Amino acid sequence: MYHKCNTKMAKLTKIQTIRFTEKQVESLEKLKECDVNISKFIRIAIKEKLNREWKNIKEKKEKCKLPF
Repeated sequence: MYHKCNTKMAKLTKIQTIRFTEKQVESLEKLKECDVNISKFIRIAIKEKLNREWKNIKEKKEKCKLPF
């Protein structure tokens, strides 16, 4: 049997553990029932959040560095 190497999955080598509230778990389970890939959903949500707020995050970090 021949297994094709999925290069996209090969890039996903790091694991990050996060905690959810009971309500969040229930919401994710409802998405799963609708055949939504939860891991992919979370990755996309994080990417969208960073795209939206990266400028603000960077500005806050630069303000902390200023000694005056």
